[in-house]
Amino acid sequence: MKTFLLEIYTPYGKYFDRYVDELVIQTEEYVLGILPNHAPLVAKVKVSKMEIIQNGQKKCYAIAEGLLNVKKDGVVLLVDAIESKEDIDIDRAKQAKDRATKRLEEPLNIDIERATKALIRANNRIAIYENDD
Repeated sequence: MKTFLLEIYTPYGKYFDRYVDELVIQTEEYVLGILPNHAPLVAKVKVSKMEIIQNGQKKCYAIAEGLLNVKKDGVVLLVDAIESKEDIDIDRAKQAKDRATKRLEEPLNIDIERATKALIRANNRIAIYENDD
């Protein structure tokens, strides 16, 4: 089976650098299934679930915003944050959701955009943790 090189970087450095069968990722406009020899593409990715299929095994991740660059020789993904399903601290995610929800219920003297993004990230992490994929 054909594979392609997937490199994932965060502000803390290289997170992932392996050959994979497929990448499923949510851009601002589409859910993309990227296979070997995919057409070149640059897209902004949104807070969402990402799946990596490697050796026929699927692994799910919670990702934050970032940029996707599909090239002829592989894929580079730059994201603000990434957590595998196994690495998600569900208690911390639920606390973040509660904090953001409370801030949005009483929106005086807060950064509404920041609180909304925090809520989206927390909901994404919780959904991935609780999904039986």
